[in-house]
Amino acid sequence: MKNLLIAAALGAVVATPAYAQDLNPAAEDKAGARIEGRVFWERINDPEEDIGINYELGSGVGFGGEIGYDIPVSETVLVGPYAQYSASTVETCELHLCVSSGGYWAAGLQVGFITGQSGMVYGKLGYGQQTVDLVGPFEFEGETFNFDESESGGGYKFALGYDHSFSENIYGRIDLSVSESYDIYDFDFQRTTIGIGIGARF
Repeated sequence: MKNLLIAAALGAVVATPAYAQDLNPAAEDKAGARIEGRVFWERINDPEEDIGINYELGSGVGFGGEIGYDIPVSETVLVGPYAQYSASTVETCELHLCVSSGGYWAAGLQVGFITGQSGMVYGKLGYGQQTVDLVGPFEFEGETFNFDESESGGGYKFALGYDHSFSENIYGRIDLSVSESYDIYDFDFQRTTIGIGIGARF
């Protein structure tokens, strides 16, 4: 029994370096916790294709942040959760009544595929929630209604992007995302973004 335990322990010690050697260094570099800042262009609208009308909330520049944790599941694949929040300049006004983006948050799962020594192509799928602010006076049939309120709705979020490591800890990103937020003032708003980000891994 003693010899069996010694043999098993030695086998584990010998196998450990071999396992470490099997891991892709690029995947190891992209593993762990990360935090990033983002800037992007976005468009928010509700295209009613069945009746041929596009309700446009607007387009503009936005900024935000994201946190995540990536786990290698093979030599070239990483999987992990993420969460993000962003705000933007999207706003449309008529007379003194304005409708604007009040912020957007999302959380979900990211899957990354290592490309070369420094790159990674990734996809994201998750749930997001859009807030829309309604502020200002609105006249209807001789009566004035003053609004100062917000309404939120949620739905899916999908993104595709590329991640490039500039050093052991610093990385940059570029991605395209599409999301849908349902039943906000009876609209189903579609949000499209093209953005870049820079972050750090720990």
